[in-house]
Amino acid sequence: MALVASTGSARASATREQIVSAAASQLGYSEPGDFCSKYGPCEEWCSLFATWAWEQAGVAIPRFAFVGDMYYWAQARTYVEGPDAMPSPGDAVLFGTGPESVETSLHVGIVEDVYPTGYLVTIEGDALHGVGRYVVPIKDPQSIGEAGPIYAYASPVASGSGAQVAGAAAAAAFGPLPETLDPSQEPAPRLTPMRYRNARVGVDWAAVNGVRRRTLRSLRAFQHMPFRAEHVYIDWTGVDRRGLVEVRVSSTLHMSSAREAWQRFLQRFDDAGSAYVVSFQAPPDIPVERSAPSISGTTTQGHTLTASHGSWSNDATSYSYRWEQCDSTGAACWAIGAARNKTYKLTASDVGDAIRVQVTASNTGGASRPATSIPTTVVVSGVIAHTAGQN
Repeated sequence: MALVASTGSARASATREQIVSAAASQLGYSEPGDFCSKYGPCEEWCSLFATWAWEQAGVAIPRFAFVGDMYYWAQARTYVEGPDAMPSPGDAVLFGTGPESVETSLHVGIVEDVYPTGYLVTIEGDALHGVGRYVVPIKDPQSIGEAGPIYAYASPVASGSGAQVAGAAAAAAFGPLPETLDPSQEPAPRLTPMRYRNARVGVDWAAVNGVRRRTLRSLRAFQHMPFRAEHVYIDWTGVDRRGLVEVRVSSTLHMSSAREAWQRFLQRFDDAGSAYVVSFQAPPDIPVERSAPSISGTTTQGHTLTASHGSWSNDATSYSYRWEQCDSTGAACWAIGAARNKTYKLTASDVGDAIRVQVTASNTGGASRPATSIPTTVVVSGVIAHTAGQN
């Protein structure tokens, strides 16, 4: 019997993980504003998305368009719990006042994570005509724009799987949710993140609670995610094992612009960013000249000059060259036809002029501004001496 229960619990856990994974895979999806999504017919599609996510994990549920139908389906086949229960990842969180009608059952999201001090992390379809991730205060969902209060949680797996027992154990361990939420308040040792449930005896709870406070502080900045600005997208992807909020900053501009956008985001929410791990997905900044190019060789007709590209910041990967003639003072300069290699052989037309080279450095972010060498001395006429013994 114990083996059967263990197997059922493992299967339920795998189902929940698959639901969350399926929902998370859709983050960033959007429809053009006409409620026509890939999850079902052209109508409000939060429930179509939630039932789609359950389907991806093998849950035999129809693609419901009405949120209340998820409540009645779970009530008959798995189980539902009230708004004061401790949900589990993969559950559907139902917003409104009850399942009876479209006027009372208003919206649904998939629970991705739970913070017993009073927050859910949800993935929701038809949120601003797209799929988004939100941090939801359990006692006051409307404060971040949810359609109503939480009236129930619907489970995708049956109570016999052990999931309901786990939920009850969590509620007993963590106690009831506070009536008023104050994330800056010192959390009691039992109010630790769900990921620490199975921690061994001897955990430094003071350190854990310190991480908890920093994590909640950082998560509050993302209550209105996703955040979009011109050319940049800022999203958070989860919380790592150290309790640090993982953030992705994507930009079509260069890296420095992406980093500046991230700093502006933190300033917007008055957040020092002490609990973030940030990855940037942006083209690198273009190379910038550190030291000028130079030319080596003898400035005599028939000899070959060689350009040194100088030094550049931001990991330049290639260089292009443009050779120029200048007047005898090195002031007025003009391009020398197709002279675009690293070396240039002096000709009779160069006699009496100085020579300089322009170098452009490039990387995957683009090409730099040209950098210019100091002009050479004036090119003189001459014949290259033959080596003794040569004709």
